[in-house]
Amino acid sequence: MLNVALTGNIAAGKSTVVDLLRRWGATVIDADALAREAQAPGGEVLAAIVRRFGADVLASDGSLDRAALRGKVMGDQAALDALNQIVHPAVRHRRDDLVRAARESGDVLVVNDIPLLFEVLDPAEFDAVVLVDAPVPLRRTRLRAMRGLSNEEADRMIAAQMPAERKRGRSHFVIENDSSLDELERRARAVFEELRRRAAVAALGRPARTVLLVAAQQAEHPALNAIAARYADAGLAVRRVTGTAAAIDKALARSEQPDAIVATAAAAAAVEAAWARAGRHGILAALSDDPDPVAVRLDLRPWGYERLRLIEPGAVGLAPRVDLFPSANPLP
Repeated sequence: MLNVALTGNIAAGKSTVVDLLRRWGATVIDADALAREAQAPGGEVLAAIVRRFGADVLASDGSLDRAALRGKVMGDQAALDALNQIVHPAVRHRRDDLVRAARESGDVLVVNDIPLLFEVLDPAEFDAVVLVDAPVPLRRTRLRAMRGLSNEEADRMIAAQMPAERKRGRSHFVIENDSSLDELERRARAVFEELRRRAAVAALGRPARTVLLVAAQQAEHPALNAIAARYADAGLAVRRVTGTAAAIDKALARSEQPDAIVATAAAAAAVEAAWARAGRHGILAALSDDPDPVAVRLDLRPWGYERLRLIEPGAVGLAPRVDLFPSANPLP
């Protein structure tokens, strides 16, 4: 799994990029949503905020009045630090739980949406850091247009964050948002394609060189196309064969045996027989609609297909694992 942090200062366009990455198949963990969850009425975080800042930060229904709290910390670094010390440990604990769950469920690409990444965390904790940035005058204009703020109010909000210039050199990718929405999408897509490639490599649990995909009919199965894209991004050679048992035998008789074979349900019986005749080299799996627990599950969302379940011969009743090439070391 590739664990990515995405950040950006206010009005830089980070939320738009997050929405694009989610639409393209990334799993998104939203730090702001986790903060709101942590600050819900009845929780220890909200109680600690009230103890530190007073009961006037509560709305009439007992929830947090965020505007009132913002007024107490805006421009007061000590107050802001105190608030961060209350909220962020709870947010981090919850985010760690969600990342762990994503890893265990086989998610390939996880994007953590963290506005204050550089202010409150160590970016080195993540496999890659993506910064969305825009010039300050443009961000000021956006704040005036979107929130109805004056220049002075917008400047106060901008000044409350670490300048983006200090973040750029510590980011692996910088997405410039100084043009049209179409241009932002094009730039974000280029970054996503590289993240997708890195995610495919990271998901490859052990060394492999070749994957063979087998279909019974000439018509291509969309899941096979997505599997081909994922393992090609991981650097594997992807071979494909369609048709008769003789063609399958020929594909498996080559000197370079595939490290894994994936067959459609219609081709599964013929492929298993050919695989046995060839000496059972490599991993064999087939697409299946079997509702029972299966041996392999793949996250193909970044490659344009939903999650996929594969079944291996003799695997009925076994707990799923997360990849064709699982690591020799089990998940902690």
